[in-house]
Order: sequence, then C-alpha cells, then structure tokens
Amino acid sequence: MAHCSIAEISWERVHLTLTVDVTGDVSPSQFLIADGDRELPVKSRRIAAGRYALEINVTNFHGRGQVPNGTWRIVPVVRGEQLPAADFDLTDTDRLDADSRTFLYDRNRVAYVIAFGISDNDENPEFLMRTYQLFRKAPVVPGQGPKKPLARRIGLRVLPRPRRRKLANQFYRLARRLNPPRGNRILFASEMRPKIGGNLARVNERMIERGLDKKYSLRYSFRIPDTANKWNTLRVIYLLATSDVVLMDDYFGLLGQLGVSPKTKIIQLWHAGSGFKAVGYSRFGRYGSPKLTNAHRKYTYVITGSKHLVPTYAEAFGIEESAVIPTGLPRIDTFLDKERTEKVVEDFFTAHPKLEGKRIILFAPTFRGKSIGDAHYDYDRIDFAKLYEACGDKSVVLFRMHHFISDPVPIPAEYSDRLLDFASFPDTNDLLQVTDVLITDYSSVIYEYSLLDRPILFYAYDKDRYSVVRGFHRDYDTVAPGKICVTFDELLSALQNEDYDISKLEQFRQENVDYVDTNSADRVIDWLVLGDPSDTGRTERQAWLEPVTDDTAVGDQPLSDQSEV
Repeated sequence: MAHCSIAEISWERVHLTLTVDVTGDVSPSQFLIADGDRELPVKSRRIAAGRYALEINVTNFHGRGQVPNGTWRIVPVVRGEQLPAADFDLTDTDRLDADSRTFLYDRNRVAYVIAFGISDNDENPEFLMRTYQLFRKAPVVPGQGPKKPLARRIGLRVLPRPRRRKLANQFYRLARRLNPPRGNRILFASEMRPKIGGNLARVNERMIERGLDKKYSLRYSFRIPDTANKWNTLRVIYLLATSDVVLMDDYFGLLGQLGVSPKTKIIQLWHAGSGFKAVGYSRFGRYGSPKLTNAHRKYTYVITGSKHLVPTYAEAFGIEESAVIPTGLPRIDTFLDKERTEKVVEDFFTAHPKLEGKRIILFAPTFRGKSIGDAHYDYDRIDFAKLYEACGDKSVVLFRMHHFISDPVPIPAEYSDRLLDFASFPDTNDLLQVTDVLITDYSSVIYEYSLLDRPILFYAYDKDRYSVVRGFHRDYDTVAPGKICVTFDELLSALQNEDYDISKLEQFRQENVDYVDTNSADRVIDWLVLGDPSDTGRTERQAWLEPVTDDTAVGDQPLSDQSEV
C-alpha cells in the first residue's frame, strides 16, 4: 500500500517547501491540503524517484490570499483517488516547533502563524499544518496615549475610521454610477510624488507623441502624505471610480480601502527595478511588513525589466506571476536616446562649466526608515573633510539623496566647491549621463547606470543590519555589480586608487534588463494600456477586490511601507 511521509521542511522568506516521500508503486498526479470538506491544490514537482517538493507561498497561496485558517493535512492524489494523508517521523518531532513560523505585523498587533504538529490519532498520527491569525487591540497606557487630532481637540466631531471607509466606498460607487467610465479615461496617479515623473512621465509623454491624447482623456492626480486632505482624497476617489485605466508608480494605500471595480485596469509601473532590499510581501513579518490584505493585491498588471525578475515581483506584490509583465522600464527609453543624451550632457556643462573636465562622482544612496514619513540617512557616516581632501582638484562629488529624504546634506560651506548638493536637479537619470563613478548602496539607480558600463561603488556601512532588519531578495555580496565598502575609509581608498570591480556588470545587465532599446513605453501602452495579455483570472480576483477590514483610515499614511525596491 502507498505511504506518504513529510521528509523535510524548509523556508525561504514567505516560501514554504515540504519535501514528501511517497512509497509504493504510485506516482501522485497532485497534492492537496485538506481540512474537513475544504480541499485546496498545492504546487508540486517531482525531484527524485518517489520524492516530491510541495511549494507554498504562505502569503499568496490561493486567489491572492494567504493559506486560509485551518488545520491542514497533506493528501496525495493518484488517478483521481485520494491516498491517506502524510505522516511524519515520530522520532524527530522536536523539529516541528523549530520549523514553525510566526509572522508579526501591524505594529505587532497581528500574528499569522504556521505551526506544524501531529494529529492525536493513536493508530495513524498524521502530519498537520495549522494556520491561523491572532489579533489584539492596541494597549492603552494612562497618560501615554497618542495626542488627539487637532479637530478632536478643538471639539469637532471626527467620524470613526470604519465609518469613513464606508462613506468613501459609498462615494466611489455613487461617482461610478453617475459618471461611469466610457472606455477612454486614463488616470496617471501617485500618492508619493507631488508631480509626474519616471515611468509615468515617459508613458504619458509617449501617448501624447503618438496622438493618443486626442482619442483618450488623460487625467492626473499627484500628491504626498503632507498635502493629502479630505477634499483631494474625494477627488482621487472620484478619479479612480470614473477611470478605465489607472497607472501608478508607487505604493497607493487608498486602493486598499476601496472595493475597486474589476473592470478598472490597474497597472503598476513600479518606480524602481528590483533592487537588493526586500519589498512588500518579501519582507512579511519583518520591519515595515504589509498586512495580509493590502493595496498591492489590487494590481491587474505590474511591469518589470526582465523575465528573470517576474518571480521576485510576484512575491513582493502578492500576485500571480502571470500578472507580472516584462515590458522593460519606460524611463530607460529616454536614457538610451542618443540624441537626447548628447543634449543633456551639453546642457549640463553649459549650466555647470566649472565641472567640465572633472571626474564626477555621484553619491546616490537609498533612504533608511519605513517610508516617506520617517525617511532619513545617517550623515554621520560621511566624513566631509576627508572626502573633500580625496577629491583634490580633479574630482567633485554630487549628492543626490532619495526624494523621500527632506533633510539637506550638511555640506560645510568651505567644501562647497567640490562637494555639491544636487537635490534640486530635475532628473536623476540625466545626472547619471555625466557621472563617471556612482556611489550607492541598495538603490535601484544601478539598473540604468549599469547600461553605461561605468564603475559602481557600494557604500553599505549597515549591510549586515540591513540584511537582518529589511532582508534582501538575493545575496548582496554575490550580486552587487561593483566593489562593496563597509567603512568610509574603504570607500575613500577605492576612489583614490580607482579600485573598482566591474566583473559582474555584464551578468547583472543580462539578468535584469531584457530590452536595451527605446521602446519600453510603447510596450506598456500596446500590451497593457490598450491591450490585455490575458483576460483569465477575473472571477478569481473578485475576492481580493473587496475593501479591507483593517483599521487603516482612508487618506491616512499606511503603517507599513512597500514604497521602494
């Protein structure tokens, strides 16, 4: 008789792999997880004779949702017939506690638990996978509660969050009923940028170049948390309700609060390539973890720069791989435009003639913190005096901090002829064109810059801490296409001695950029905005299109961040 047993349990971020041994002259065609009458299929692959790997993304298991709460058994299926559930080596059950996982999120108020155990069947104890969520209310400490909002402090009545959410959805439905989409309304929107830029700007520009603005109504909504208020929130809801296609390039928390119509095509033109740091559900249960119901789940399509990155994006956004389309990044179109590049370089040195002939070093790291609300960089990690001395008369350093960081670079006035703050420069990609050496850390700026075949230095002073707290998609030391410096003195030495490592640049480009051309915006427009790669899965999406039930308020800054790759 056939026998099924769990041999190994392993984890990689939110991916659970159960290695199953099947004895007897059978080859299962399928595996299920079963809890009473509930049965759900599991992805599996044969890895050896009688051995199978069951692969479960616990945050994105079925219908863009986590493994449902339950006590699940592993059941093999042979020729349509279910075999007895898998068991486990009873002499090795101490492993089960060690292999169990608890994912904390929402300020540690919610726990999603995957616990392994054995059933209480004396004759045939079965392997169990218990999944459940635990919730607790936020503690109230007398005298230490949060400061009351201004409106409440001055005596104005403030609606509770569930009521605001309900009203927002009522307004959405009313707007859609009174002014339904007409098949020609396209909304460009961001909740993290005050104006259009990056991938959104290029797609918008290309649509106008092709005359599509004559056929389609192009609409715009751009704001940041500091400029959000109830009036422009109502405007955003109205635009979302009455548009046919919505294009965005960053985390859009308002989506998570609305029961968005499945007829609205939502296209995420994520502003970054998949950098080293984990994002979204790839860091579930870690610092800045998303909730299990999240705006990212609402995307119809997400673009990426290469087929290689499709699984990474699907994991990060909690969506199926078929919804991740490797169109290439539209902003690379202008970056690779030779005529435009020549003019960019010419205009730059016309505006900054003292920099011509210098070695231009661009210092462009990502931010630390969860999101725009607490974004910062540790400027104490920069010795401006030493950096100034290292520049000599032949080099200058341009500082271009992440746009989330509001604090200016504290460059001493006496060093301002060699160390310059370029925060106000319009376009980072244009700066890359005049850059001879790039200094960064975990930023996606490396994707465009790698196309120029110029050296990159990685100043990753907090690499080990960053790996533990935020997590990486891939091994940083292995993948980084340049020399890694963990101290400022190492960085200065590499600059002074031109000690670069470009040996991994070519492989990095091949893995992360499928299209080295100027047609990415056209692919987005033709494949996604005007076309539709696949019309399947619409019914399955109905469940996750419903509004969330957590306590994030409409218009509020999300407690968790998925805003930067």
